[in-house]
Amino acid sequence: MLRSDIEAIVLETIRTTNLARDPGQQLEVSPAARIFGRGSALDSMGLVTLLLDVEEALGTAGQDITLTDDRAMSQSRSPFRSVPALVEYIAVLLGEAPCPPAAAS
Repeated sequence: MLRSDIEAIVLETIRTTNLARDPGQQLEVSPAARIFGRGSALDSMGLVTLLLDVEEALGTAGQDITLTDDRAMSQSRSPFRSVPALVEYIAVLLGEAPCPPAAAS
């Protein structure tokens, strides 16, 4: 999966998350947006919900990974702090994931 595909999934998930949020609590939807941390509109529960939605969207695209595990929590810098950090983290996880079976031709 290309990083651009991962970024598109993350951004679309943020757009979808915004549908359920008040106008004053909208998340920025951009490739450089901050997701979580100081000044973020997301609390811990909002972050978990967003990450589960990203996992589900990735699963729909044939990429089953878990974002919320001990590995993510043990990072010196949160992989959930921004869109670029999350995209990089997902790309690393996908690079380590087993290859999906080849499509039948």
